[in-house]
Amino acid sequence: METIAIGMFAVIILIVSAYCLYYKKPFWSFSSNIMAMALTCWTGYSWKLMLIRSGKDTTLLGFNHYPTALIILAILLLTAFILLIVSITWIARQNKSKG
Repeated sequence: METIAIGMFAVIILIVSAYCLYYKKPFWSFSSNIMAMALTCWTGYSWKLMLIRSGKDTTLLGFNHYPTALIILAILLLTAFILLIVSITWIARQNKSKG
């Protein structure tokens, strides 16, 4: 149950990060992306523990039994990484124009 809650929290933070970029707040987007990446990793770890407790195979986070779990985690991590790069680019562009 905590795995789903942590994952949904990561999704909500990614949405907040996208809104921060939309409203031209790249620093807050950068911070949100770091937090979303950490929460996504925590979700994967929690998912692995859940698989271990249930006695299922943990290879590729149970890809044989639950293929969508690994795909969703990969999409979350990739989205957070892309938004992180965009945030860093915007921050660098803002600093370059100031100085």
